[in-house]
Amino acid sequence: MISRTEPSLLIDPALADERAGILRALGNPARLRMTAFLCSYGEKTVGDMAEALSLPQSTVSRQLAWLKMHEMVSVRADGNHRYYSIRLPQLRTLLECLQGCGRPQQEQ
Repeated sequence: MISRTEPSLLIDPALADERAGILRALGNPARLRMTAFLCSYGEKTVGDMAEALSLPQSTVSRQLAWLKMHEMVSVRADGNHRYYSIRLPQLRTLLECLQGCGRPQQEQ
């Protein structure tokens, strides 16, 4: 028997579906790395991310478009540049939790 006094909010189907969408977004390694980069360093351009993460600009652009479509990042235009930032500040907490999940890294 469940003894919790407060039910989990994730029991609600609509909320569970929304949160699953966030996890699907982070399920792609490039999007996970880009999200972590934006959480750590703030607003950046495609070129900034491509260079820092050693990813092709086309990959960064494509994945940012996906993240924007799913309302996880915002974009700000400044002249010819587009600056991307995290739209959901709670992602930082989720990424910190993910950092501690999984097997311990073996020292080399």
